[in-house]
Amino acid sequence: MASNERDVNNVNLKNVCVVQRGKKYYYPKSIPQERSSLSNYICLFISFGLFVVDILTNENKVATVFAMYLLGVLVSVSLQLLYRIVLVKEEFRHLTSRYGGCVSNLLKNAFYFPTKVWIALAFSVFYAVYYCCTNNVTELPFNFKNIAFLIPSIYFLTSQLSLETSSLNDSLWIAKDNGLDYGSGMAYSFFHGYLNLVLPKTGTEEKNLKELMEDYEAENRILFAAYKLFILIPKSLECFVSLKNEHSPSVDESQSLPVKEITVAGVQKRVYKNAVYKINTGRLDEKIYVSAEYATPLRTFLEVVKHTGRHTEYYDKHKNDIILQFYLTLKQILKRTGLDEFCELIYYEDYPQNTEANSTPYYDVGKIILTRIKELKKYQREKIE
Repeated sequence: MASNERDVNNVNLKNVCVVQRGKKYYYPKSIPQERSSLSNYICLFISFGLFVVDILTNENKVATVFAMYLLGVLVSVSLQLLYRIVLVKEEFRHLTSRYGGCVSNLLKNAFYFPTKVWIALAFSVFYAVYYCCTNNVTELPFNFKNIAFLIPSIYFLTSQLSLETSSLNDSLWIAKDNGLDYGSGMAYSFFHGYLNLVLPKTGTEEKNLKELMEDYEAENRILFAAYKLFILIPKSLECFVSLKNEHSPSVDESQSLPVKEITVAGVQKRVYKNAVYKINTGRLDEKIYVSAEYATPLRTFLEVVKHTGRHTEYYDKHKNDIILQFYLTLKQILKRTGLDEFCELIYYEDYPQNTEANSTPYYDVGKIILTRIKELKKYQREKIE
């Protein structure tokens, strides 16, 4: 026992923790470290090596072999351009929702290439014109030996140009729903770190959301419009401190649901509570009660987008794709776990594109919730019938 305690106290920090010494970092063998760019240099070395072997093996002029390689680069870039043209046709369906109705924004996103690609393309075209003017093009030696060296060399060479790099391809990668994007990550964190703690029974005498709402009804002599927690997902990411604000005059605050205290991640008796709001229906003084709140990860995401950082520009450009994946992933998780019984997601456009003078720039969120409640009640009636 004493030996074990001595081993723990005498642990070598470098064996268990990432340690910084000046500008250098030391990683334990079990912790992955940053990848180097060695593979890029290897690819370039292979391309150059094949180029040299091609010249020596086929006894061709350097200018001729060089022309063949640049022709391969030109063909690769042209095929990528053709692929982008196909994508643009599909993207016109999303012109309003993703590009604000601006065709130039769509084209910039679709036909963006890194600077090195444009340089390679320009140089290839220039050299192709020069070669055609000074040599007989029909003498290009397209035989089996040349192709055997040319194809792998062009592959390794163009892999360094990052031909697939574009905002549109990034959006398509996010839409693949592989679970590795920011939106899906936020959804899983929000569910397992919050919703999965406050919605279902959490063990012992804890009550689920519906039971807490029923107790609230009995104590305050009111009725909830639905035994659900309405999670608001505004497209603009703007999450106000309260649903009651100058933009939503139909909403008023009420006393929150009973507090839940849960010990999690080393924090003893962390407090969780869900807000309750009264919404004016517009019929005399009739009000309905709902438990509703913004999706808090979006508030954090907005801070990431607002503040300058290494990835800020990327997140800002793809925020609509990220929010969509957050919504779709969270909806799928709730359905899979059966907790959609207690939770209703509302993903909505909260900032009208064309606002009149002297009008509020945001939609009244109370009216949006009322509309969703009507849809839920209609669905329930149709299900019964």
